This record gives sequence, C-alpha cells and structure tokens, in this order.
Amino acid sequence: MATRLFYQMGMICSVIAFILMFVSFASPYWYKSWTRVHSPFANIGLWHVCLSGFTMPRDPVMKSYVGCWWIHSSEFELVADDIMPAWFRIIQTLCVFTLLCDLCGMVLILVYLLDSPRKRLYDKDRGRMFIVNSILMLVSAFLVFLIALIFAEMSHDSSWMPRPWMNYLSWSYGFCVLSGFFAAFGGMFLFILGLIYKDKDKREEDRLPESAAEMRRREHAERAREKEEEAMTMSAPPGPRTIPPTRFAPPHEREMYGGPPPIAPKPGYRGAEPEAPKVGESFV
Repeated sequence: MATRLFYQMGMICSVIAFILMFVSFASPYWYKSWTRVHSPFANIGLWHVCLSGFTMPRDPVMKSYVGCWWIHSSEFELVADDIMPAWFRIIQTLCVFTLLCDLCGMVLILVYLLDSPRKRLYDKDRGRMFIVNSILMLVSAFLVFLIALIFAEMSHDSSWMPRPWMNYLSWSYGFCVLSGFFAAFGGMFLFILGLIYKDKDKREEDRLPESAAEMRRREHAERAREKEEEAMTMSAPPGPRTIPPTRFAPPHEREMYGGPPPIAPKPGYRGAEPEAPKVGESFV
C-alpha cells in the first residue's frame, strides 16, 4: 500500500513538473512591463521578445524595434549581445537541461505502468531504477533553483531592459519555479520508494534457501573469474613456442620435456662398429 502511494505521488509530481517546465520554456512571459505604463519594453521569454519602440542605448544606428520576434532573429543582429547577455544564455542552457531531466524522469516513471518495458528495466533491480529516477528529478529541482535565483537577480539590471522598476517577473517565471517544487517533491517520493524496494529485495534474497543463495554467489564468482582470465589472456603477450624433442635428441632433453623413448637397437646390432671376421672368411 505504501509503495503504491509513493509511486502515484511521484508520478503525479513528475508529470506536473514536466508540463509546467514545458509551458514556461515555450511561453514569452518571463519578464513583463506593466500594461498601464508606457514602456519601450513589452515582454520577453527564453525564445521570444516583444518590444514597443525599444532602442538600445549602445546601438550605433539607434534603430527602434516595434513588434514581436524570435529572440535569435537576424533583426537583432547588431544588438544580440545586449538583449541576450551572458547570464541570459546561461539561463537558456539550464532550462534546456532542466526540461530534458523532467522528460526523462517522466518517461521512466510512466514506463513502469507497461508490462514489457517494466520487465526489461525494473524487474532486475527496482530499487536502483527508482533511485536513478529520483536523482533526475532532484537534479531538475536544483537547476530550477539556479535559474530562479539568477534570473530574479539579473533581470533588475538597468543595462539589460530599461526602467526595471516598471517591469515585473511574470507567470512563465512562476511556472518554472513551481516546476522545481514539484520536481523536488517527486524526487523525494521516488527516492523513498527506491529505498523501500531495495529493502524488500534484500529481505527476499535473505529468505532464499541457503543452497540457492550459494549457487548465486558461485555463479557470480565463476563469471568474474572467467572475465579475469579472459582479460589476462587477451593482455598477455604470446610466449615462445616449445618444440618437443625428437627420438634422436640427447637423453636428458627427452627426460626434461617428456619426449619419445629412444629407438631400441636391433638384436646383434652394435652400431657403427663392424664385427671381426672369422678365420678363413672374406672381408667382403
């Protein structure tokens, strides 16, 4: 019952965190000007900006920008570094990584609902998979914390957008912050769930018969030994080949290498010494 509750809470938090981060990622209302106050700046998001007669102070041609554009448009080629300073590009990069972490975490937890992928990923070690999932969600929450801190601090810089006292952090920024909270809670639920499953798997392994547990350990040890032997064989240089001695080798070499026995002489054969002739016989 507890595992089911933690799983459901983790799944709900992961899905909400991804949806909020996706909307925040795509919407152009991170920073906005008050509607009742005339300002050359209208609103800006990560990838979209709306201006109303905006002129950059350091623009050499003093061009006035009116309308909404993609933030990487060629229209801002001369003032790209002013609209997207270094800290803004860091925010964009962190948001990309945050969205990827939320997406991977959501996919991994939804895969658990399907039979075939669950058997491939979770049946071997459920606890480890849930802990990996929780790490993804907690990393996403930490990145959101950095994003919220940097953007809230740097958006009030008057060298970026004019009249910062007339602008405010809008709902896209709020969605990003909320996604971080849901990612943090989802990561905590999944981490607790992973610890529960790890404890369950350990207790199930302890309940196995001693022979089965020993068989498992023996199999793991044999596999490890085979891998070590294979690695040593692959890394060892080839040694010199030993040629076995022949029948005509000296006796000490045949005994050392276990060579074939010497050829036994035939009866009446004395080697190279000829027999002495008898009296009255020819030498031929």
